[in-house]
Amino acid sequence: MSPSLRRLLGYFRPHLGGLCLALLLMTVQAAILPALVFLTQSVLDDVLIARDHDKLALLPFALIGLYAVNGAVNVGRGLLTRAIAWEVVTRLRGQLFAAYLRLDIGWHQSHPVGERIARLVNDVTNIQYGVSGIVTAIQKPLTLIGLVVTAFVMNPRLALIAIALLPLVAIPIDRFGKRLRHSARQTLDNMAGLSAVSNETLAGIRVVQAFGGEAQRQARFDQDNDRQRRLQLKVYAAQLIPSAIVELIAALGVGACIWFGGQQVFADQITPGELVGFMLAVASLNEPVKGLALIQSLAQRALAGAEAVFSVLDTAPLVPDKGQIQLDIHQVRLRFDQVGFRYAAGEQAAGLVLDGLDFEVGRGRVVALVGASGAGKSTAAALIPRFYDPTSGQITINGHDVRDISLASLRRHVAIVSQESFLFNDTIRANIAFGAAQDSPPTDEQVIAAAKTANAHPFIVALPHGYDTRIDELGMRLSGGQRQRICIARAVLRDAPLLVLDEATSALDAESEAIVQDALVRLMANRTVLAIAHRLSTVQDADEILVLDHGRIVERGSHAALMAMDGAYAALVRRQVGGGGTW
Repeated sequence: MSPSLRRLLGYFRPHLGGLCLALLLMTVQAAILPALVFLTQSVLDDVLIARDHDKLALLPFALIGLYAVNGAVNVGRGLLTRAIAWEVVTRLRGQLFAAYLRLDIGWHQSHPVGERIARLVNDVTNIQYGVSGIVTAIQKPLTLIGLVVTAFVMNPRLALIAIALLPLVAIPIDRFGKRLRHSARQTLDNMAGLSAVSNETLAGIRVVQAFGGEAQRQARFDQDNDRQRRLQLKVYAAQLIPSAIVELIAALGVGACIWFGGQQVFADQITPGELVGFMLAVASLNEPVKGLALIQSLAQRALAGAEAVFSVLDTAPLVPDKGQIQLDIHQVRLRFDQVGFRYAAGEQAAGLVLDGLDFEVGRGRVVALVGASGAGKSTAAALIPRFYDPTSGQITINGHDVRDISLASLRRHVAIVSQESFLFNDTIRANIAFGAAQDSPPTDEQVIAAAKTANAHPFIVALPHGYDTRIDELGMRLSGGQRQRICIARAVLRDAPLLVLDEATSALDAESEAIVQDALVRLMANRTVLAIAHRLSTVQDADEILVLDHGRIVERGSHAALMAMDGAYAALVRRQVGGGGTW
């Protein structure tokens, strides 16, 4: 038994009671078909040939009774086994989603959204089909055993002839099962890629259409789509061929039984009813034997999906949550102590991004990081809530290394406003309320107060449903400034002592920037602030400005002091003032 199958079966352990009941129902159902075989023999020999009118009158009731029991048992068994199967799959899907939430940002950046969704939907769906097959797998062997016993009871010699070829059935089932698992894995991987292409194309539809890239994206999609067709065809062939071979082997056995059985009837060694009943039992073997081949194919598809899911579940976050310190502070002193950082291979551009970063943001002070694009400003901001961990040096809050603080506690004390004004597909009220502690839902008054602080209240109440307006109803009709003000309101409601502004106004026009900047000034009051900005208006009032170049601090001081130095910062300012934009 493969480790993945053993692990998958372990998910059924809490359902042993239900499985035992299902086994009992399957045993009853497996006995019904042999009973019909004996009933058929009795109809021919004891009723029709013997012309027994009394038994003939009872036969319809016996037949109806058998089918009534079979129907009731089938419904009960089906509902029970599917309920167990779907509960297992629901648990797996929940664990996979929980793993996504637990894994670090670096892992998510190296796996496209479409791929992650495909794992959550397609791979788990394949497990669902396979789990259903595994749960009901025991019924097929039980039925097979019942029919073989029936055949031996009726005619041992013919039974030996009939089952002589059964061992050959294992060959195609095993051989094509291995191929199926490999093909199924390829199909799931390709579907993940197809989902990734679809997701990024639709997410970037404005860029695609603006640059006339429809044909290029269509060609990429068609390539993956056609490969998916070919892979699915291989999987389907691997499912069909074993069943066809099983049917051929079964036909050989039935043919041999017809010839030898006919000889015994001619010699008056058995009755015609016994031969017909025996042939019915042998012919019925075909379905459970084919079922074994189907179960094998479903199990292989399930294992292909399970291996992908388990690989995610077994992935350890690069940012482990091992900290024991629980913060409960209202003022923060942030310290970068000789911090160095480089991204892991495959995440982003290789090389040292931060090199010996050393600075402090005192309680209630504002420190701004400026520099050309790629200088390492946003990376430094991402280290504070531990989206990544430094590769050298340490970051401390009030003297505690952030790695010694529990992630939940650390992030509860940090509020982030970035240029990416992400809003959930929910109401505006829910988007703002998301900033509050998860165990302490905010009141409507608190949500409204946060929106007022963020200069968002006037435009929100002007919407058709006010705070209950859903973001999906608005679509793209919210301006960048409006979306950013909702995000600022979310940060206000967070009420964290440490505020990180990561280019919060860089994507806004001058009018929107002025409104958002006013909201940010209110948000920054009485907080420790690290501001990363491309605009002069955001940083010129900071207590200290740090100029970064290739991950190093090359200048530091106030705006006036740095302008007097006439160095790198002054050059950035002149470039922005002259160009009217950002540096």
